Amino acid sequence: MRLLIHILSTKLWLLIIIVSILTYYSPFYLQVPTWVPRLFLGMVIFLTGLTMNVDSLRSLRYKKKELLIVTVLKWSVTVLISILLAYSFYSTQPDLAAGTILSGTVPSATAATLYTFVAGGNASLVIAASLLDVAISPIITPLAMLGLAQHQVAISFWDLLQSFFLIVIGPLFLGLSIQRMFPQVTETSPIIIRSGSSLSLLLVIHTLVGDGKDQFHEEWLLLGKMILVSFLQILIPMIIAYYLSRFFTLSDGDTKAVMFQVSLCNTALAAILAFDMIGGAGAIPPTINLIINLSLGALISNAMAKRYKLANLENTDS
Repeated sequence: MRLLIHILSTKLWLLIIIVSILTYYSPFYLQVPTWVPRLFLGMVIFLTGLTMNVDSLRSLRYKKKELLIVTVLKWSVTVLISILLAYSFYSTQPDLAAGTILSGTVPSATAATLYTFVAGGNASLVIAASLLDVAISPIITPLAMLGLAQHQVAISFWDLLQSFFLIVIGPLFLGLSIQRMFPQVTETSPIIIRSGSSLSLLLVIHTLVGDGKDQFHEEWLLLGKMILVSFLQILIPMIIAYYLSRFFTLSDGDTKAVMFQVSLCNTALAAILAFDMIGGAGAIPPTINLIINLSLGALISNAMAKRYKLANLENTDS
């Protein structure tokens, strides 16, 4: 049991790849109603609210500059890069373009907080920016889709807001409320809660890949291009966020927070929204993005963690 919990906590990115491949090639998968992936993702968000360290946000009253920078970068750089990639690579495929844009206009991934923490960054900054994301995303997403309206691809503000409330806002604040009323719950079982979150996310991946098998088959020849687009959609904002953070003289911890917050979006949410509002093909880009952003984020955060520990050892020796 302990081994399973350890694997779920430390190798989630690898498990997502394995589950995705096994689901795709297996003749059997869980065929469930469309509301089930929403429920699983809502569970992930709820468990995130249970473990979110809200008290640490109080220190951010001294970091208004950093919060402004990360929010502006998230909703300018990431969105613009997503739109440019969508129109550059999918000019004749509006469903795929819409899925790509949606991947860059949803709130940051819960993994952004984890990877920032692992890398030795300021996780509180990510948490605060993520809460702002929830308010900003329903406004930005329909605006980013306006250019696709001529292709009959459009997302209603009210439909998006309803989905955000049911999947993100409601579960998040329910988790925060329970944490506030019963703090002993999170204090006594943080590992179990994180494991439950990982299992819920794996179930989301399984159902999304299973439901999208036909679309994956139809777009098989474009798979290489979609992987490249997702890779660029994550890496370019990450690099820009890093160098702009350095330009604005942010601390090392805040720079890491900005990097992960700006580049890692909640593409599990994007995939679910794409299935509901765009169609099956539109869910392929965010599903691929989800696999890549967790994998790439894990590799980069682990590399930064090693450098961070080495630097601390050298300082201690000095």
